[in-house]
Amino acid sequence: MGILNEHSRSIEKTILVAVFTTFMGQIYFTPFGSEFRLTFAVAVLNVLMLTFKEINPLATINLVGLMTFFVRSSVFVFNQNGTIMDAFHIYYPAVFFYIFYSLFFVLLDVRSFLKNPLALFISIWICDSIPNSIEVIIRQEWRIANFEQIIYTVIMIGLFRTVFTTVMIYISNYYFQHVSEKQKHQKFVEKIVLMSSLKTELFFLRKSKNDIEDAMRRSFEIYEKLENGDEKAAILTVSKDIHEIKKDYTRVIAGIEKSIEETSDFQMDFFEILSIVTETNRKLSESKGKKIAFKVNNFYNFKTTEYFTLISILNNLVVNSIEAIEMEGMISIYENLHDDVIFISVFDDGEGIDEVDISLIFEPGYSTKYNEVNGIMSSGIGLTHAKYLIEEILGGRLSVESQKGVSTSFNILIPKNNLVAEREILQ
Repeated sequence: MGILNEHSRSIEKTILVAVFTTFMGQIYFTPFGSEFRLTFAVAVLNVLMLTFKEINPLATINLVGLMTFFVRSSVFVFNQNGTIMDAFHIYYPAVFFYIFYSLFFVLLDVRSFLKNPLALFISIWICDSIPNSIEVIIRQEWRIANFEQIIYTVIMIGLFRTVFTTVMIYISNYYFQHVSEKQKHQKFVEKIVLMSSLKTELFFLRKSKNDIEDAMRRSFEIYEKLENGDEKAAILTVSKDIHEIKKDYTRVIAGIEKSIEETSDFQMDFFEILSIVTETNRKLSESKGKKIAFKVNNFYNFKTTEYFTLISILNNLVVNSIEAIEMEGMISIYENLHDDVIFISVFDDGEGIDEVDISLIFEPGYSTKYNEVNGIMSSGIGLTHAKYLIEEILGGRLSVESQKGVSTSFNILIPKNNLVAEREILQ
């Protein structure tokens, strides 16, 4: 099915290129006052053939030739300039131009010279000039003009057209390469953010697995102490159920671990981490219809293998800030190194936090936010996740400063040695 779809897309591109090139062929001039035309179509065809490398050059170029012959003949007959036979005699030489053009394009393997501008220029010039000269000979243009002058004109026009074509090809390739790199970067960012979320969930699943093991151990201790047969049987059943739950957790953890490539050797710049976080959350704020300015003040760059953890922490804090801003506001991220401790602050000028709530915001399930449409409360897990990752995984500390109705600042302190993979500051 995939091969058929790919073949179908290739045919569609071939037809589109042929139709567009034929249309552009109506932009022309007749240098010798005859039906011999020098058109803009050849320059367009060169650009398209070198941009869409997956389409077949022989089939596409010759299809352009047939369509050009058909269109010109139809216009000629429709305008009552002559019969179909007259149109055939006038326009059939154009088909030979495209036949020889396609042969030279394939024999010279023009596409292989994309990284060699001079070779590309010469090969395109040959593909342009020689087929045009052959068309001139077939039309016997020397009967109405000096043959040497005709050939010279064809070659020089081919030269100018080749210059234009070559410039357009490299502009086109630069554009497509830029778009492709942008798409690849976007996919990379999406993958990193997804993996950071999975990695965070994995931390908590492992913690839950340990809690389940403790619960199973305690229930079994109770079982051993009990003397009543019915009670012992009930506790043993509970222990078995907990054991089954533990096995389910183990399978889930193994599945997530398998889906996440262990990249302990890979290191990411902290500046790149900040870029990913701000880029992702800028789009999130826009999707919520909010006008939020993101400011980043970072002074210490470093490489780290804990990029998944940092992205998850910063994402949770920035998302919390986005939710705290009603419609318009500002989120600022500050980062620097102070006495071998990395300090990161996430500040927002949102609604702030009540003083009585500050001691509760890191408790699992605590939340003051709810969906106004369906009335469902937020899970209240984000800040709990962030605090756990900072303090339990990275050995740091998370604190909050807030003034109701004014601003909130989450402050992170992490020992440098727990994050930095290389000792020197990156430039």
